[in-house]
Amino acid sequence: MPRTLTVPNFLSELLNRSSRPIYAIDGRRRIAYCNPALATWLELKPEQITGRLVEYHSEPANGDEKDDAAAPLADLCPPPQALAGEACQGTLSCVARGGRLSHRHAEFVPLHNAESDRREKGRGGGGVLVLLSEHELSQQELTAEVTADPSADELHRTIRRFRRGQASRYAIESLLGESSPMQKVRAQIAAAAASGANVLIVGPPGSGRGHVARAIHYRATGEGAVRLVPVDCEIVTEDLLRRALDALRLPGDDPRHRPTLLLENLDRLDPAYQSQLAATIRHNSFRARVIATCSRHTDPAPGITGRRVPGAVADTMESVDGANDVIPARVDGTRSVPATINAALLDAVSTITIHVPRLSERIEDLPILAQCFLEACNRGSDKQVGSLRADALDQLALYVWPGELGELREAIAAAHAACTSHEVTAVDLPAIVHHASQSAVRTRKRPERIVLDELLAQIEREAIVRALAQAAGNKTEAAEFLGMTRPRLYRRMIQLDLASESKDSEPQLPEFIEQQPSDETT
Repeated sequence: MPRTLTVPNFLSELLNRSSRPIYAIDGRRRIAYCNPALATWLELKPEQITGRLVEYHSEPANGDEKDDAAAPLADLCPPPQALAGEACQGTLSCVARGGRLSHRHAEFVPLHNAESDRREKGRGGGGVLVLLSEHELSQQELTAEVTADPSADELHRTIRRFRRGQASRYAIESLLGESSPMQKVRAQIAAAAASGANVLIVGPPGSGRGHVARAIHYRATGEGAVRLVPVDCEIVTEDLLRRALDALRLPGDDPRHRPTLLLENLDRLDPAYQSQLAATIRHNSFRARVIATCSRHTDPAPGITGRRVPGAVADTMESVDGANDVIPARVDGTRSVPATINAALLDAVSTITIHVPRLSERIEDLPILAQCFLEACNRGSDKQVGSLRADALDQLALYVWPGELGELREAIAAAHAACTSHEVTAVDLPAIVHHASQSAVRTRKRPERIVLDELLAQIEREAIVRALAQAAGNKTEAAEFLGMTRPRLYRRMIQLDLASESKDSEPQLPEFIEQQPSDETT
């Protein structure tokens, strides 16, 4: 007698035999079922997949997080609109054990309706059935799908590919983007990492210049255990600087790689330390690489005179001729912040100079940067937001972003917190972004240009017209009112187009006194 199958068992066996990876997610965003084809694609056992939470982001995993049954699986999270109950299609990307990123088309089918939504509301919503294509997408197929106006799915996939292609986990925010300035910066980073030369990174605060510096260090060292000693020049003290320099001399470093001294905010370094630091860097015994950041490429200071550098720091640094240049102290005893960088120090650290562009100079990168920050907010959150609507992106583009990437990250985090659906709308954005858009739609009245000669001619014309009116058209009397001669008045009337030479011409004769006729007869 043939064995009878219950409907659930029949479906399970049918799905298990499918060559297409298939899995189901319950209302709490946990994987309730997966077939063997999916386990093969992920290179995991089925028991390492079922029960796992899914999150919609592109953040890198910590350690061997993919094998950790307690850690969320970002690879398998459907787009948030599918979690919200919308049937849709997209592309899922899986990171294999070897680090290779593979992609497959996917269909997302909600397993609930409006009635189940109401029942499941208190438990997180309904589930989603995910059916992936049988074959992986080739690079040519991926390239062919790129559009001029990328969707959230394309941006998500681009971010994941970019993360896997970077040598370091640093600088993801500052390096992401396909604008011309960012392509140049990435090429310069690669050249700087390969050269081993000292590097000066110039960019406004918040632009990611510190991340760029670390990207150069870790790309050059292959993320090995090579010493990186960061120093914030804005708050540096005698003791801090001495300990930083001592740390560069500690034994146990990889002899194949030099340690790196990272001087952040170099343009804020007290001039008392500048020439001493320049002497140390140039000395033969100094073997570390120097990477420095500053807000702008300042002109080198021609010379520094005044207060002497503290003796303890001078002892730590190697002494050369001119090393004890000093600066005047303020009356209140506080440091004076330099307007320029010591010429010797600037020369020592700027073998290669990289300019990090402002966000306003690469506004075409705004959509992918905003998507990156939005997905980062999803990690560890019960709320999964998948995209920003076009109206929200338009408003973001109208803002000037004085705080650069840091301010954009904060704005997206605030919008993620305020969002009540699977996508950020213009209403969810912070008030300061709305103020910028309101200001942009209001046409500013341009100040009227004042031409002095035209203004004076207008005043003179009005004075002549009033005088002629008062004199009932009599030019001689009008000239008396204006304090000028009649010929001069007439010349000005011609020049101001108040009289036409063809209709009202008079000879320009010298003034004369009219003689009365005499009574004598001839």
